[in-house]
Amino acid sequence: MNKKYLILPAVLLAATATATVTAVRMWPSPLKDLRAQNLCLGMLTEKTARLLDDHKGGKPAVDEDRSEGAGADPVFSTVCFVGRGTSEDTTPRIQYTLDVRPADAPNEPMKGATPLTDGRSGWVGPRQSEVQLPTACPKRMKTDAAYVTVTLKVAPGVVAAENWDEAALTAASRTVALEAVDNLTEQYDCAA
Repeated sequence: MNKKYLILPAVLLAATATATVTAVRMWPSPLKDLRAQNLCLGMLTEKTARLLDDHKGGKPAVDEDRSEGAGADPVFSTVCFVGRGTSEDTTPRIQYTLDVRPADAPNEPMKGATPLTDGRSGWVGPRQSEVQLPTACPKRMKTDAAYVTVTLKVAPGVVAAENWDEAALTAASRTVALEAVDNLTEQYDCAA
């Protein structure tokens, strides 16, 4: 067989492989879209991120603090700090943190926390909330743990600004925690 006829199929095969890899990397996906549009690795919209606030003013500021030696997907190695800053040279006041971790068992609810209902697993409190992602998520997120938990911790300044109104804090915390869970569930396509 003439070698010049073998070159064209090889070139076409290489071009097809390159185009396929490029298309997969550039193709939109819920994970890429939500992380590009939202805050805290795509977990929160800006509107929801503003719900827990110490009422001292300042622009919302988000810091996604990633641990050293993290894998390709930063979801388990990043703590999202949501704060408020009053000027560029001041460190933002932390309002709350969001943290996503694999776990072998859910934690016991804190005193005064409200258990979630309507098919959700977890609890919501005025200072801390923990909500588990649906049972299909750990596998989709490439962890061997039985659970993936989103933990929300509210700073004392926010609690004081709400005059220790636990009902208002719990309602805002619930909205923040559930939006984080819903957006992660969409990113990883692991709805119940």
